[in-house]
Amino acid sequence: MLKGKKIVLGVTGSIAAYKAAMLLRLLVKEGAEVQVVMTPSAKEFITPLTLSTLSGRPVLSEFFNTTSGTWHSHVELGLWADAMVIAPVTAATLGKMAGGIADNLLVTTYLSMKAPVFVAPAMDLDMYAHPSTQRNIEILKGYGNIVIEAAAGELASHLMGKGRMEEPENIVQALKDFFCESCDLKGRKVLITAGPTYEKIDPVRFIGNYSSGKMGFAIAGECARRGADVTLVAGPVSLPTPHPSINRIDVESANEMYEAAVGEFPSCDVAVLSAAVADYRPAVQTNEKIKRTASNMTIELEANKDIAACLGGMKTSSQRLVGFALETNNGEANANDKLAKKNLDFIVLNSLEDKGAGFAHDTNKVTIIDKQGKTEYPLKSKKDVAKDIVSHISKFFLLLLLMLLPVAASAEGEELNATVTLNSSKVQGSNTEVFEQLESSLIEFIGNRKWTSITYEEEERIVCNFSFVVNSYANDGSFDCSLMVQATRPVYGSSYSSTIFKYEDKSIKFKYQPYDRLEFVEDNLDNNLTAVIAFYVYLIIGMDMDTMGELGGSEWLNKSQAIAGNAQNLGDAGWRAGTGNNNRYSIIDDYLNGAMEPIRKLMYNYHRLGLDTMYRNADNGRKAITECFDLLNKAHEDRPMAYFTNLFTEYKIDEIVNIYSKCTPEEKKKVVDTLLDINPSLSPELDKITKNNN
Repeated sequence: MLKGKKIVLGVTGSIAAYKAAMLLRLLVKEGAEVQVVMTPSAKEFITPLTLSTLSGRPVLSEFFNTTSGTWHSHVELGLWADAMVIAPVTAATLGKMAGGIADNLLVTTYLSMKAPVFVAPAMDLDMYAHPSTQRNIEILKGYGNIVIEAAAGELASHLMGKGRMEEPENIVQALKDFFCESCDLKGRKVLITAGPTYEKIDPVRFIGNYSSGKMGFAIAGECARRGADVTLVAGPVSLPTPHPSINRIDVESANEMYEAAVGEFPSCDVAVLSAAVADYRPAVQTNEKIKRTASNMTIELEANKDIAACLGGMKTSSQRLVGFALETNNGEANANDKLAKKNLDFIVLNSLEDKGAGFAHDTNKVTIIDKQGKTEYPLKSKKDVAKDIVSHISKFFLLLLLMLLPVAASAEGEELNATVTLNSSKVQGSNTEVFEQLESSLIEFIGNRKWTSITYEEEERIVCNFSFVVNSYANDGSFDCSLMVQATRPVYGSSYSSTIFKYEDKSIKFKYQPYDRLEFVEDNLDNNLTAVIAFYVYLIIGMDMDTMGELGGSEWLNKSQAIAGNAQNLGDAGWRAGTGNNNRYSIIDDYLNGAMEPIRKLMYNYHRLGLDTMYRNADNGRKAITECFDLLNKAHEDRPMAYFTNLFTEYKIDEIVNIYSKCTPEEKKKVVDTLLDINPSLSPELDKITKNNN
């Protein structure tokens, strides 16, 4: 869970600093890369040498090295890390973090941190219980920091009470739980509306409501913490943005919120409409303060646009829409009516009849209602309610994946809808039964093995063709085959399929005896044939998942890369690093290279936002595909000879010609110029675009 994670470990001047060594050791043991940052006073309790030895990195404490003048950039640390853990953190450092007092490298690193921050306090019981300490802890929680509460027990003063830094094992578990949970919305774009709206009567008066925005802000923070790309449209509230990665749009009126929501929703996967939007606004808004001239006054109201109903009408089959219902009576009936009328996927019902729920409170009591039924939750903090709501959103995305991705429902495998052919025509005078048995074994191996734990709709499965040609065969069961692999992905809602991968593997040597059962154990490769097949299966699944969400295939691509790394020990051709783009190791190394990340992002833009959208809206889909060429060009500039850059231009060329054959001359020119720079050999094909001026 923590393998490959980059963690900044902050250590402050507490007697509990000795626990930092064990915490560091456990993090490294889990596979994390750890950079230690100490306050100057922490050195009085544990030496930098100890922590440097355990981390394998120099410990940072000062802003620069006084000997060499090397600058220790807190900004770079903030960008580098996947998480920051400050353990132990003293009362003094808590106060500095809460107040933004940046007088040491640890606090400046904290203030620059883009990743989640975990704080594990340690101090004597009276200090921990003091109102100033508790206030600072609440402030840090309000900033989105995750506070790992101190434990109770014997303290350094020999008093008994709460103030002990949590044990290192539990801190590591908190990190593991966080990263396990936080991956579920990675790559998703989420729109959230929060707070009230104010409808002006005149420059000093307005019609509004009591919404504090706390519920919506808690949902936004939880979505961001779990990896989503969040846009928060906030009404007039005084709350701080709950996570540094959130894009916040501040509005005042219902109309301003409507414009922001409608503008953002088409590019989002889900919208959560938690704002308390005014249903009506004054028909006339004066530019000067209205003076009291009579005992009575009448204000004519007109209806505001219904944001939920509008987004419900815009919603595509791949988007999810979540509404809120604050009721004072007939709660469930009203919520169900709103669920149906506004085309919501689920609705969160809360009632002012429940003590501690609704406006202005830090707690809420909700019932989540969808088309399958309802789930009631007890009174909780709004942050915990946000977790329940976001988990429900995550379940809906899982159901969407089950509908859209390529795996069979009942069989153990068939996730690739794979076909296997074996051509032995080059081999003369051999026993054909051997080849028939090998083909049968390959079909069984690919089709029946459970490659993932997900189930998908039959018509949405990618199709993968494995075509083997036997180059030579010896009576001892030694085979030399070439393999052509090609995978195509359906365009959703149409009968068209688009190629996502193809490659010719020219020589695969292995041994096979008739009636052998092909086996594969990921961490114990003993058969080159099954290693090759598993390598391509995971690569193709990973690439397909990349088309479903930005960088969404990492789990399977990492498996493919691990096979390539482990298989080098087999000694077979095609696995060795550093031999160009003509072997399996280089293929996966190329695709996962940081410079090639634009290609992976392109897969999502081209397929999900492009081809899938084009089936419903040609202009919007083509716009997304046009943006792909900037990503393609960036990858080409960084690595001009990269396999996947050239491969994309070649296997997409027919699609690109069709997409742009009837576009404006400006669009055609951009596409043609970019592709010719990358792959000049495409000139004859690209001429079809420029010559067609219809």
